[in-house]
Amino acid sequence: QRRVHGTPSECLFFFGMRSVLTYNIHDGCLEAIIHGYRCGILRSEDYSNISQCDTLDDVKLHLASTDYGNFLQNEATLSSKVLTERALDKLVDEFMDVRCNADHPLAEFLDYITYEYMIANVLKLISGARSGRGTLELLYKCHPLGLFEGMAALTAARDIDEMYDHVLIDSPLGKFFQRTERKDFDEFSMEKIRSSLHKNYLEHFYDFCQELGGATWEVMKVILEFEADRFVLTLTRNTYQVKDLHREERKKLFPQFGKLVDIHDELAAVDDDDTLREKLRNFPEFAELLEGDRGEGSTSLETKFMQKAVDLHKASLSVQFHFGSFYSWVKLKELEVNNLMWISECIVQNMRHRIGEYVQIY
Repeated sequence: QRRVHGTPSECLFFFGMRSVLTYNIHDGCLEAIIHGYRCGILRSEDYSNISQCDTLDDVKLHLASTDYGNFLQNEATLSSKVLTERALDKLVDEFMDVRCNADHPLAEFLDYITYEYMIANVLKLISGARSGRGTLELLYKCHPLGLFEGMAALTAARDIDEMYDHVLIDSPLGKFFQRTERKDFDEFSMEKIRSSLHKNYLEHFYDFCQELGGATWEVMKVILEFEADRFVLTLTRNTYQVKDLHREERKKLFPQFGKLVDIHDELAAVDDDDTLREKLRNFPEFAELLEGDRGEGSTSLETKFMQKAVDLHKASLSVQFHFGSFYSWVKLKELEVNNLMWISECIVQNMRHRIGEYVQIY
């Protein structure tokens, strides 16, 4: 169990003692803001109109009539990259406004949302260091929600071990690094480093939500267990026939919760899709996802996972008095930004036959 530091009143507050009667006193205003932002998420008619645009200027004109407003008014030259960056900046500004006004434990919950992006940024820098690319150049391409104090110092590190010893151990990500023995990170594959960090992140976040209890735990338990199962299945498929990742090593990378936790031993030994489908026969919700993923022309498994995640996040936002709405809003807005990037790229590259391949939200 995680140890909670603070005054007795803070600790009582932390462990889910805040009821529906007192929730609005502390967090009701911020949750109302989030539900207001939810109403601004683009609808199917918005995507339909944007998809019919001939140029990015037409896209800009339509978005001006939505909650995005005049977010592109200062851009002299418009490109899909600029449009995506400004849309992401708007999300980050709104998130940081909420974070600055949040009290404990909501503030810590919001921090957990940013940890996922911090991990992605660190992995990008590690990959750049290994490949010999300039890490300073990569620093400017990092996700703005995943920036943290001392991150710039990572660009001066010569290898991953030095990144850990000098910066990461004292960063918010320090708790997600596990070093049970003195072994160089440079000996690990990128897939193993990525999987280890994400596994530890999911388990920490799951424990934290369980300690919060109440409606937050009820909502986030469903979402995080789905994310854990998605991670297990994705990792399993990505590591078919990987010789240096043995069965026991693969199992160690699986988060220790979720609907599939009882068959982790079996999944760790799977090396092809047919065997995976057989192992999932008692889990129809996952077996159906794999069943349609049988080659060209079919919807990819990752897209199906995203569609399922959208349904969970929409359900989360339909319930009040819990922190899960903050997490779900960020995930849906992030998907919206990705949709805008896809549509704008299709317009620029004149690939209209693929313009509809985005994930519908509302």
